[in-house]
Amino acid sequence: MSAPSQGCRSRDRFTASTQQALVLLLTQQLANAQFQRGDRPASARLWQEVAALDIEPERITALLYGGQDCHDREALRQLDDLWLSRQASSTRSGWSLQTLHRNRPRLPKRSLSRA
Repeated sequence: MSAPSQGCRSRDRFTASTQQALVLLLTQQLANAQFQRGDRPASARLWQEVAALDIEPERITALLYGGQDCHDREALRQLDDLWLSRQASSTRSGWSLQTLHRNRPRLPKRSLSRA
């Protein structure tokens, strides 16, 4: 069973519970493909589906490596709720060039030599 990928391009189309159900399903399928079967093509397709559904890969990774049994949906749900609450409470500044160069003096512009 796979998650629907066509016509589902935006987080806005999902309710929180529907999105969480998709996240848990994809996590279980990824755990099966990666850890139990070692199936690289299936794993790659599932990661592409995660990207197509605009789900943060860090969310899936936190569930895959969170120390819970990936067959226990309730444990995964609790771990996902914890991840979501941490994301909501933390402010992300991102890694933009503007952030990286904050409070640094600007270098004078150099002209290129004609040589």
